[in-house]
Amino acid sequence: MTLPSGPCHRRHIHRHRITFSECDPAKIVFFANYLVWFDTASREFFVACGIPSWHVTEEERGIIGTPVLDVQCKFLNSATYGEDIEIETTVEQWNNKTFVMHHTARRGDTVLAEGREVRLFAVRDPDNPKRIKSIPVPEDIKSACVGCRQAACGVCVTEGAVTELPVATARGA
Repeated sequence: MTLPSGPCHRRHIHRHRITFSECDPAKIVFFANYLVWFDTASREFFVACGIPSWHVTEEERGIIGTPVLDVQCKFLNSATYGEDIEIETTVEQWNNKTFVMHHTARRGDTVLAEGREVRLFAVRDPDNPKRIKSIPVPEDIKSACVGCRQAACGVCVTEGAVTELPVATARGA
């Protein structure tokens, strides 16, 4: 991915070790897991920018999260269990009510998949609390997530620890 020149874009690196349960019978990662990992990386991006959990933002501001409006993924190379991968996440575009997140999944220098999500900030609809509605992107959240605004600073990268999804175990076994 080539980021636009000018102000740097904050990036977050999410590390993950692939588990056996995330693979299909061919022993390669089942495609939908990339979308799960991208979603996790999206939330971790906001945490790295200092944004509290959505439980806290709902209590304090009514913001319940950032639902996905559109998702795309291009699969380039396969991966299998036991491999360590990294998901690099950045916001490539901020709009009035939506923003576009870009994800690159890598195993070392090999790009496995690239994904793009269009998301929005949502609150509960005051007329029907079972529904949600979009709000303009909060400026303070956007400012926290933009980066330092110094071209090629090299320090706007945050890195997460290797995470593994828990493996389901049989009860009573």
